[in-house]
Amino acid sequence: FYYIPKTALAAVIIAAVVFMVEVRVVKPIWRSKKSDLIPGIATFIACLVLKLEVGILIGIGLNLISILYHAARPKISMEILKSRGGVEYLLLTPDRCLIFPSVDYVSNLVTKHSIKQGIPVVIDCSHIYGADFTAAKVIEVLTQDFSRRKQPLFFYNLKPSVVAVFEGIKPKDFVVYYNEHQLDNMLLQHTANLRKIETIA
Repeated sequence: FYYIPKTALAAVIIAAVVFMVEVRVVKPIWRSKKSDLIPGIATFIACLVLKLEVGILIGIGLNLISILYHAARPKISMEILKSRGGVEYLLLTPDRCLIFPSVDYVSNLVTKHSIKQGIPVVIDCSHIYGADFTAAKVIEVLTQDFSRRKQPLFFYNLKPSVVAVFEGIKPKDFVVYYNEHQLDNMLLQHTANLRKIETIA
């Protein structure tokens, strides 16, 4: 390749890869999720303006940022429900696992909504299939905060593997339940305790 002019070599490479460019997928991506085009367009422009390897690294970096952002910002649905015993509670349902990037965000949202509503809080853990040490420490602090406010916090349908991670920290007032009957009993017990305190006061 030493004696071949760079322009000729570039033309051969372009001719070889030009059919690999799938222009037809741009329109479906635009209709489906526009933000998915950003890394591709940024990589293309960066490769034209800067060196090829720099452009590729920029594309990889943008993809990593996007993945980390979505991992750190799980969606949490919020509902105010009533138990069979007629006790109102706040149900919060995260849509993914609790790991280092997302756990502070989830904790802040839980605290914010729980203080605002001032009723027992239930976290539906059906979608939480994994957790790490950082998540366990945050859950420990969260249960302590709820205990200080005398506001019940319950975890519903938490997988045994995740329970083992949380219990490794030995948090106080960490309550897990797996059916509505258990929740109803716990909420009624909390209501009865509040009435006793009010009667004594």
